[in-house]
Amino acid sequence: TFDILLQTFSIRPHETFVLATTDRIVLDFDKFEELQDGRTLHMLQREDQALATATEELIKFVPHYDTLIKGGQSEYYNSEGQKSLAYALAELIDNSLSATSKNTGMRTIEIQMVFDETLAKPTIIILDNGCGMTSKQLKNWAVFRLSKFSRKNVTVGGYVRPEPVCRSLNSDVSYFGVGGKVAVFFFGNSTRMITKSIGSPDVHELILSKEEFERKERDNEDIYTSVIKNRRPGDSSHLKKDERCLRSLIAEEHGKESFTAVVITGLFPEHITFLKKDFKVWTRQLAHVYHYYIHGVNGKDTSSCSSNSDHLPKIDIQITLCEKPPKLPCALNLREVDDDMQTLYINAAVDTFDFTASPKDGGTVEGLIRYHPFLYDKETYPEDPNALLDDDDAWHQTRKKGLVFDCFWNGRLIPYTKVQGFDWCSPNKGAKELAECYNRISGVLFSNDVFEVSITKLSFMHLEDKLNKKDTFFTRTVNSQNQRGNIQKEFTQWLKNCHEKWDKQVKFLGYTETITRTDIPTKKMQHPWATFSSIEWDGKIYKEGQFVKSMKTVPILYGRVVRFLLHGKYDNSVFATGGEVEVALVRRELFGLNTRLYCICRAVFVIKKKIQKLTHRNPGIRKQLTTKNKEGPIKVEILNKKRELLSMMPSVSQGAGKKLIVELKVVEHGKKSYLTGSCINFANISSFAENLTKRGKYTLSLNTKMHETNATAFGGRELPSYILKFTINAGCAETFVVGEVSATLHVGVPFDIPLLITDGYDHSVPLPPDLKPVLKCRWVTTHGLTCGNPHSIHVTPEDDTITVENGNPVKFNVEIQDEAGNITARPKQVICCQVLSVLATDCSVTGAGQLVTKLINLKIINGEPQNLQVKFEIPKIQAAVRQLKVLPSTRVSRMELCSSDNLVLTNNEKIDWLAGGLLDNLFYKLYDEAGREVPPTAKIASKIKVHWTGDVNIDDLVEGKLPAVHVPTQVQPALFFEVSYQDQNLSVSFYIVPRPDEPDRLKATLLQNTVKLGEILPGSINLELVDQYDNVTTALTSSCMNLMTVEAEGLDKSAIAFGWQESSRSVLVTGVQFQSGPLGPRELCFTYRSFVQRVIIKVTAGVPAQLKLISGPEKPLQVLNDQGIATPFLIQLFDEWGNPTTDQRVVVKLNSSSSRLKVSSTSTVTSQPVNAEGNASFTVVLLLCCSTRGHYRLEFKGSFNQKPISGPTVNLTVIPDPNKPVSLLVEYSTSAVFPAGGHFPVFSVTVVSDEGSPMTTFNPAAASMWLWKGEPSGNAPPQAVTELKCSKPMKNENNDRFHFRDKEIPELVGKYTIQFSLQMGNGKVLFSNQIPINVVANQPVKLGPNSQLPTPVVSNSKVMANRTLVENMTLRIMDSYGNAAGQDLEGKVVVSIKNFSGDGNKSLPLFEGGTSTYDNCLFYSPKRLVMMENSPGEHGSAYILLFKPEALMVPTPLVPFELPFHFSNDAENQRKITELSRKKNELTTSITASREIFSTYRELLTLLTNQHLVASQKVVALRNDLINKDVNIAQTETEADQILKTPRRVFSIQDPFIGQQDVLGMVGHLASVQGDDAAWVISWHIRGDMDCVITKTSAAAQRIYDYTGGRQQVMALDSVFVHPGNRSMPHIRNDRLLFDPPGNPVHAMDLLQYPHNPENCIIAFKNILGDTILIDDLDSAINYRKAVVQNKLPCPTILTRQGDRVSAKGKFGGAQNKALPMNTLHVFGAPIPQHYYTLKQQIDLLTHHRSAVEMRDRAAKDREEHLKNIMSPKNLKRHEEMEEKEKQLEEIQRQLGMFVDLVLLLFR
Repeated sequence: TFDILLQTFSIRPHETFVLATTDRIVLDFDKFEELQDGRTLHMLQREDQALATATEELIKFVPHYDTLIKGGQSEYYNSEGQKSLAYALAELIDNSLSATSKNTGMRTIEIQMVFDETLAKPTIIILDNGCGMTSKQLKNWAVFRLSKFSRKNVTVGGYVRPEPVCRSLNSDVSYFGVGGKVAVFFFGNSTRMITKSIGSPDVHELILSKEEFERKERDNEDIYTSVIKNRRPGDSSHLKKDERCLRSLIAEEHGKESFTAVVITGLFPEHITFLKKDFKVWTRQLAHVYHYYIHGVNGKDTSSCSSNSDHLPKIDIQITLCEKPPKLPCALNLREVDDDMQTLYINAAVDTFDFTASPKDGGTVEGLIRYHPFLYDKETYPEDPNALLDDDDAWHQTRKKGLVFDCFWNGRLIPYTKVQGFDWCSPNKGAKELAECYNRISGVLFSNDVFEVSITKLSFMHLEDKLNKKDTFFTRTVNSQNQRGNIQKEFTQWLKNCHEKWDKQVKFLGYTETITRTDIPTKKMQHPWATFSSIEWDGKIYKEGQFVKSMKTVPILYGRVVRFLLHGKYDNSVFATGGEVEVALVRRELFGLNTRLYCICRAVFVIKKKIQKLTHRNPGIRKQLTTKNKEGPIKVEILNKKRELLSMMPSVSQGAGKKLIVELKVVEHGKKSYLTGSCINFANISSFAENLTKRGKYTLSLNTKMHETNATAFGGRELPSYILKFTINAGCAETFVVGEVSATLHVGVPFDIPLLITDGYDHSVPLPPDLKPVLKCRWVTTHGLTCGNPHSIHVTPEDDTITVENGNPVKFNVEIQDEAGNITARPKQVICCQVLSVLATDCSVTGAGQLVTKLINLKIINGEPQNLQVKFEIPKIQAAVRQLKVLPSTRVSRMELCSSDNLVLTNNEKIDWLAGGLLDNLFYKLYDEAGREVPPTAKIASKIKVHWTGDVNIDDLVEGKLPAVHVPTQVQPALFFEVSYQDQNLSVSFYIVPRPDEPDRLKATLLQNTVKLGEILPGSINLELVDQYDNVTTALTSSCMNLMTVEAEGLDKSAIAFGWQESSRSVLVTGVQFQSGPLGPRELCFTYRSFVQRVIIKVTAGVPAQLKLISGPEKPLQVLNDQGIATPFLIQLFDEWGNPTTDQRVVVKLNSSSSRLKVSSTSTVTSQPVNAEGNASFTVVLLLCCSTRGHYRLEFKGSFNQKPISGPTVNLTVIPDPNKPVSLLVEYSTSAVFPAGGHFPVFSVTVVSDEGSPMTTFNPAAASMWLWKGEPSGNAPPQAVTELKCSKPMKNENNDRFHFRDKEIPELVGKYTIQFSLQMGNGKVLFSNQIPINVVANQPVKLGPNSQLPTPVVSNSKVMANRTLVENMTLRIMDSYGNAAGQDLEGKVVVSIKNFSGDGNKSLPLFEGGTSTYDNCLFYSPKRLVMMENSPGEHGSAYILLFKPEALMVPTPLVPFELPFHFSNDAENQRKITELSRKKNELTTSITASREIFSTYRELLTLLTNQHLVASQKVVALRNDLINKDVNIAQTETEADQILKTPRRVFSIQDPFIGQQDVLGMVGHLASVQGDDAAWVISWHIRGDMDCVITKTSAAAQRIYDYTGGRQQVMALDSVFVHPGNRSMPHIRNDRLLFDPPGNPVHAMDLLQYPHNPENCIIAFKNILGDTILIDDLDSAINYRKAVVQNKLPCPTILTRQGDRVSAKGKFGGAQNKALPMNTLHVFGAPIPQHYYTLKQQIDLLTHHRSAVEMRDRAAKDREEHLKNIMSPKNLKRHEEMEEKEKQLEEIQRQLGMFVDLVLLLFR
């Protein structure tokens, strides 16, 4: 190849070049071998050379074989969820239809399903007698998507479309070159095509399989290649043993002119299951697909007389299914299927509407529409059996859509395309009265191949779209002739005619009334029912009063029509599809009437005009049944009394009477009925003996019955009967049959053939003596004959002595044969033999096997052959014996090693050699088993492996030379070396022991190379004399120690010591110590004579001695109270020389200088050991100061081995946190009184920060007011408390506090406690002090008793107890809530009696003493109030005791107390009434209490439901708000906390006056400034005013002045005047710029932010700062002032961000106009970033959402628990008890009468 390149491209030998692929992969020898043909290569001078011009590369792309074998899965599995297996099978039938299209005789297509695994693996065979395929055509069939339009050898002129035929039944359905291949691989994974064309003597076979495709891909072969086997017909020699079912198929090839067979194997299990289980389903689908090919253009019309086979198409599609015995084979011709949809449509139709459709772009579509009428009570539209199996409801819903067309393409069904009708046959275009008729039509469309279908012929591509185009022309067809006209009108008229002619409905006439039927169990069907007097049915009119008979009833009855009924609201005549008729039945021979209802469709209306005729004709005479001819045929006659023949009962009208039949019943004695039958024509009853073939005794019974009802009686009388007894015996021997022979016959095994001798009726009879059976046999082929029993073992090779060379295996083929030499297979047939080891093979399945021995390796002695005997054995069969002769082999069996002087090395020999030396001139020799030397060859040399090197010269090995052995440089134990011959597993080994050379240098070995400064080096240093390879020599002695020295910087030589080690012949050096010098590596130099050795020792820091602060926060350090210090303190450990040390045993502790300051760090401990770098980091996160503010120190101390180590101290200042709430300040009127049921005074709650200022950042929802009855409970409220929320602030109210107003005071008097709380987030709650209050009674409004009193009952009796009205009753003055009130009132109570009904004419009872009134002191309760004896009053009446308070000094008169009582003249009645009243009162009280409980339950349920609804709505609203604001729940709170914890600038002077009345605070606390530069220069400018306290009033300022003794400067705002409004900048006048200002000037006031009281703060800072301006730099300030003055305007003081000041007088420069450093000033604090407030709003929103969710869940839980409580057994029982008491109360009220009712009304 290289020479060809040089020659082809004229490359000179000295030129360099590279060959590379288009991917720039440079080719070497191996990569060139891997190249495939057709690759494009680049010849370049170098690898990275740029291309001079564009190149092209030829590629080949072949589809993957999955395109073929998995095409069916994508086509059929994605087939709209339908069972598509039948349609895949149809693809193969299509090919057979096309192949048989030119047959002149019968066209036969056979589908064989062979699922009997005893014959072969599951197989599907599609066989046809078509034209077959040539080898070329078979090749074309294998090409995927080679359609018939692309095949070159079809015809000379290419594809020719068939002539048009009716319904396009042209058999041209094999089309695309896809379906057949896709279908076979959808069924299985292999197909075999067997075909023979007309005139060809050869059969062609082609196999395509998934397994073969995968093998070719694996072996890198061309996948789309295969071979076509050409053979003679009937030749099955190429078949495998598991393809036995194909042998019979191939054997049938003889005599066939042409055929094609498609054999599919490797079937998928789920397909096998479906084909076996759903045989009827898929055969029905196939019958539907090819309906018109099988039955002709008109289809299968079972009612037509033209079903003669001569008129049928000559196409037979036969399907057979063979399963494993005992199941019998199943065979079906598709012509026999009578339940496919087309057959059902055709036979259910009464008329058709034929039409044609002609699209504009060509093609022809024939169509027809069938009408399926409604017959009285049901639709005749056929139901799809397949749809009913799947989903009945879904099928009905689909059919309700109206007309749906099945679509056929070239005569075969396209199953997945259903056309939903056209405009002209749409229900929307038709008449409304025909709406139901559109659901009674079905349609079929027949198209030719102009319309495209999918490649698997499952659906049309554009059929419906083309037919629905406006330019498609539809024409009606009559007698194959197109009719001109409007097809919509013609169709509507045809549909109307079908409706009128074929739909059978009932017309109800003569509406009478609408009734309700109580005889119907379904309530909704009881009403309404319209009644009618007559109906019109099938052209006849039936009226009430006419006589009719029933049908489809047992027995058939006669009767008179009473009326006709129809369900629904009607008021006139109407058509309907059903209805009922009420009939008065005639029974007992027309004597007596009984009414019955029938469905109209179950009654045959045979009118009986004269019912009397029925009575006259009714035979009242005795009937007689006679028989003639006791043997043979029987003649039966029914006679009346006059011996006249009767065949029917007399008629009741002009029609025929009821027919009579004779029932014949033959009963075998001791058994059930054997033979039954009936006859109508009595004169011609056939001989019953023809059907009696069983021997035995019988009884013949003849019974007369009514034909319609099978009744044996008429009119209450039994009809005549006859009985005959007889015996049947066997006849003469006439025939014999061969009995069942064993299904399986074995060669050489005898079997029996039973013969059964029978008479003419298959009865067994003895063999006549003159008959002798004769057996003749001929050779037949049968599947039942199998091999015989095992007889012998056949072994190949058949030689008695078998020769084998030693080291090789032996192969034996064995067979188990029967007597005839046939291979036989039986269970547990295992052949065993022994050749050095036991071998066995299982012949149970095939009867044959193979035995292969292991490699025979015998020890050959003196080169002589060895003999072995091999015996093949199986139980019960004679063994077979073979002799095995093992010859010596020529393989290598021995190896020797020798040197150049022919010194032979023995195996495992030890050799002493100088370390690092070379052992060379080694040779090897090989010998075979006969002792002959085997000369080395290249092959042998390649198998020689040398243990000590991998670099072997193959040429030296061929000459027998071995590579030199390099002895290791290190002294060590014996080393192993080996030479092996790998082909025969031979080897020779030897050992080499290295020895040391002469001394070369001094070696020092350190056990540890690190030492602390000031400490002795641990361990010792070992000194040795070694050779060039570091091997220790023996040259060093003990006297050598005196000649050794050591030197190093800072080394303490006084501690150095040398010691001798005899065992290792070395010197040990100890006591190495350094007392000074730097840290790091130090060099130790050892000297012995001329030998010098230097070693490096690392010197580290010494013992820890001090701590230093190496980093921390900036100073001066100021910390907010209860906040952290973000910057950690980093403490470093040092030794006494100032070197950093890393001793982790040192523990560093953090303490504060005062016990008032408690410190904690991130590690939760204030002490920790140092880390690996020798430092400790402390991050102070919490200073628990509790209002401890001032200056403190942080002290760091260390400890090491219980010894202290001094450390640094840090000064810090703790300042208050203005954003930390510390208390709640509650303000209210302390003199307020709390009357029951009134309203609390307004409570104002202020959140006070750590610095004493009010905080306004909290949401009002976080504040709560807690109220409970009882004493204060401590810091927090108890569990059961009432929570109240704050109110909205009113106008002119301060917004820096929460207001609780209009809160209701409890209605009961007593001691209560109030406490306020604030939710601060993260579960923290801040509580106020608990406030005790006393709730007192409200204004007195009424007079009443302490408890409810019973209704008194009194009578005129001498006994005082019977006249007592009240006793021991105490009345009190109460407020409206029942609390005792008016204890300081004086007055009296006047008691009187009045009528209950208000009637003033009634006489009133009198008190004892005859008085009508009774006076009593207000607070004196009489022990007893008694009615006088014989007092006036009306018996049984009710009165009222009126207790009226008088002479009371109250603004509103008190409501008197009224007590009703009963009056009676009879003591007994009094007692009864009293008892009843007592019971009534008890029941009333109990019922009232129960009702109040249940009412409370209902109210509480309503309340809980409303609460849950409101809470749910609130959750939804808050969630939507969260979503709209895109709140990140996980990060919001963390980010807000981080902002608060981030250190920021604060004003460091403490304000002790904050929070006092009318005090705003210090100037430095009242405002904050964002930028550091602005805060710095403004604070410096007003530094004298920064600690001034601002008050609202002069009195407050005076109070502070007096308190501090004049040391605190103050300023009262009520003594300050400032100009209202804001002044504009000097460079702006009338909203216009006077000049372009430099340096971004702003008013200093505009940079201040006021957290609290902004109105007052603005006044204060206007007075302090005035119009001071802040600008960028001094130059800008000077230019700005100059420009202002030039405009003749005054210029205020200007401050610069760089710390300069230009006064209002124009002065600048000097120390007095330059700001001091920031760390020396008290500076305004920095405001909290605005983002924090945004986060706080989001946190508040999250808090509200969380609270709302909890409230919703709590409300849902409370409601659910309340519902459970309502439905609890206890409450249900209470409700039942209440209902029982109400019944008792009603009974008592009934007994008490109206009087008691009025009293009860009063209490209610």
